[in-house]
Amino acid sequence: MRPIYLISKTPYEGVIHIPILTISFLHPAIDFMEYEGVILTSKQAILALKAYRVPYSTLQCICVSEGTAQAAREAGALSVEVGNGYGSSIPDVLHQKKRHGKWLYVRPKVIASEWVTTARNEGFMIDEAIVYETTCNEEANDFTIADDAVLVFTSPSSIECFFKFYQILPSHSIVAIGTTTKDSFLSAKEVLVSPQASVASAVELAQKIAKSSSRF
Repeated sequence: MRPIYLISKTPYEGVIHIPILTISFLHPAIDFMEYEGVILTSKQAILALKAYRVPYSTLQCICVSEGTAQAAREAGALSVEVGNGYGSSIPDVLHQKKRHGKWLYVRPKVIASEWVTTARNEGFMIDEAIVYETTCNEEANDFTIADDAVLVFTSPSSIECFFKFYQILPSHSIVAIGTTTKDSFLSAKEVLVSPQASVASAVELAQKIAKSSSRF
């Protein structure tokens, strides 16, 4: 089977992990009592909130995906609603649940989705708190990547940092965790998108490719 490399912040069982990203947590002042709930688009945001006393027993949570939702539940969240894996689904969740209070988007310094603007244009009140920053991991520059590798990318920033240290060969196969990540490739051959916006789904697709004799 062809080797699979996961280009991401965190590892996943059964594949080679290249820790291309590093996270720095920030600590802005937050008064959670001002908000009906928080909007979470990554597990890193939940990790950042460990530095705060978050009233999960009363605070509503909207999570971008089931993976993020599970992490929120493990942190203590009792009321959790889940999008489809993409930020663009969050305004739909707000509409479906008629959530018209004031919300706090707990976010990284750089974001790729424009869903916040869409939600505000639709009448939702959303504040933003930047609680972490993603940068390239300078210590991830010495991996040997096989010529027949299947490469799995989990975010636009993982692509940016990968190209800082490596190049994609014509013999490589590429899997993106979602369409936002796929669209971040400025130049690449065919990029396949996992059926669901999760690492598990992306790795499963990569494993199917790795077992095939075809080159995608």
